Amino acid sequence: MRAYILAGGLGTRLYPYSLILPKPLLTLGSKTIIEHILDWLTSYNFEEIIIAISGRKWAYDLVLKDSYKGTKLKINCSEKPLGTAGQLKWVAKDEHDTFFVSYSDSLIEANIDEVIKTHKKNSAMATVLTAKIKEKLRYGVIEEEKGLIKKWKEKPELHYRVAAGAFVFEPEFLKYIPDQKYGMNNAVMNAIKAKEKVLIYDVKSFVDVGNLSYYRKAAFEFAEKFGEIP
Repeated sequence: MRAYILAGGLGTRLYPYSLILPKPLLTLGSKTIIEHILDWLTSYNFEEIIIAISGRKWAYDLVLKDSYKGTKLKINCSEKPLGTAGQLKWVAKDEHDTFFVSYSDSLIEANIDEVIKTHKKNSAMATVLTAKIKEKLRYGVIEEEKGLIKKWKEKPELHYRVAAGAFVFEPEFLKYIPDQKYGMNNAVMNAIKAKEKVLIYDVKSFVDVGNLSYYRKAAFEFAEKFGEIP
């Protein structure tokens, strides 16, 4: 089974850091983001990991070789950004087996073997790894009816589930992606509308490093692990 890392975005949410290096090559602690993801993936038995990018291949070649911790590694570079689903269809067009996909801007703790086992047991077309989020709003929320206040909830805590940035797909899923720039959410919804079985699998933990504030928060947390430098 192969795993794919989708790293073809422009990284605009991480400007100015990503103006110099691609987002996956920014560091968290002593490693780049993509090395943290590769540490996770290579702890499972993938025959090959393919990284899909859309430019600055020279930067990846400085950090990565043709294997990582014994797993074969390949970097494929498209001519332009294609969106998450569009890039997946481009890089996995010849895939004939169940495969795993990870974005390049989230760090996940989950047992991939168990995810794939659940996916196959349920004969799913797609499995979306998800995370449960709790978030306290900064403001009081007003509910009204015809201009009259009915409820006032002071800074309520919201509970919701988000896509964590990783998936298991059957190769037939690619038919739900048109040959154009396309988002993964739209491709998944196309499969759902076609009555395909799309599962969720809640991860143990999820760290988003896709925008400036999240990346800075994660970078400081990783830096703290080193302790004070005398």
